[in-house]
Amino acid sequence: MKIILILVLFNLQSGSEVITAEFDDAEACERAALRTFQGVSAEVEMRDLEPLAGRTLIDGTVIAQNGEGAEIGMYSCNPSRASRDSG
Repeated sequence: MKIILILVLFNLQSGSEVITAEFDDAEACERAALRTFQGVSAEVEMRDLEPLAGRTLIDGTVIAQNGEGAEIGMYSCNPSRASRDSG
């Protein structure tokens, strides 16, 4: 089963950047997300994103913060629908 990474790097000056990639397992996907955020900030803290009342999120959405607590991005690693439908 393929795992799809959807990652957004927040950048208020030039606009947010969306990155997608495909992995063979969830752990590799999560490691790639961490490495991407570490390219922005040496200190990264990640936590599950809590939806606002009445809102829904992609399952497993995680928010990343730098060492000062500023949000630097978000990501999710989920099974590809194509691999779920065919497998």
